[in-house]
Amino acid sequence: MEPTTFEIYAPVRNTINKALGVVVKVAGENITVQPLAGERMTFKSQYLAPATEAETAALRDLVTRLKLEEENRERAKTVKTDPALIREEFEKFVKHIAVRYPKSAEAFREFWAELMAAAGDAPGQTWEMRPNTAKNPGPVLKIFNKATQKWVYCLSLLAGWGLRLEMKKEFLPAGSEALFPIDHAMFGAGRAVELVYRDFTPEKRKPYADCVREIYVRYGLSANAAPSAPPALDNPPV
Repeated sequence: MEPTTFEIYAPVRNTINKALGVVVKVAGENITVQPLAGERMTFKSQYLAPATEAETAALRDLVTRLKLEEENRERAKTVKTDPALIREEFEKFVKHIAVRYPKSAEAFREFWAELMAAAGDAPGQTWEMRPNTAKNPGPVLKIFNKATQKWVYCLSLLAGWGLRLEMKKEFLPAGSEALFPIDHAMFGAGRAVELVYRDFTPEKRKPYADCVREIYVRYGLSANAAPSAPPALDNPPV
């Protein structure tokens, strides 16, 4: 007897306990199902059956949610590499701040322009938007790591009413620790600072822009043009 085959997002019923769910992964006879409530589970296909019309109706909202989640994941992958979409996501991010804190949004744009002058405005390379997450949204500056041949996070900006900057310790220039007084940020890999926009004057912003400029000069990145290829690094991060 041939095993029953299922498509992704197919509404199914467990033939043993009658529990309903939606297929999210197929690997031969192993079928992973998202139930209406609880964690995903994997079954042999012989223990699943297509849902009835009434059962399918009960699973319709779950199917819609799963498809939307997948679309968002795919969009996040595209956004990470498409400069136009990265800029679009950045604009959405700043406008979201402006709805509640107009002055903060203006100050953030000014500081961001200063960072771009220091690091180089190359979306997808020198910076990108952190993948969609309610916990840590915002743009991140990136550095090319010669050891891994990848662009990696260097400085994260978590902006809202105030601004939190998180810098990876491996990139922080010697003597700059005072700019980021909060130790053990980024799960111990970085240092951070929390700033209030009304006190973040051009004079106080300058040391942070200078710090970023020093990092990008050290790693051979131009602040005036987007690099067309990963730069060769004389002093890769340890």
